[in-house]
Amino acid sequence: MDFKLVNSGNFTSAEIQELSNCLKNILNIPEGSIPLARKLGMSWANLSQIPADMENEYATELIEKVEEFEPRVSVSEVSFSYKAEMVIVNIVLERREEVLW
Repeated sequence: MDFKLVNSGNFTSAEIQELSNCLKNILNIPEGSIPLARKLGMSWANLSQIPADMENEYATELIEKVEEFEPRVSVSEVSFSYKAEMVIVNIVLERREEVLW
């Protein structure tokens, strides 16, 4: 699974790069694998489900994890595209105005 951040126009390219690094860490870690941060990461249990179910559960969890672990942004949209045998998660972010960068 690969991730693509879609700039909603509110971010500089440097901010997108920084957010990309932070979100890839959150989204690529299996949930429960970090000893003092067991909630960090994504559950991999739903990845073997049929695509429609997997997409729905994964998108819901992704939005919750970004809200919890990346306070600078919120997710406004999650979509999935497929290329060969690779799933690409397209994530549209919005800036949370109340958080200072």
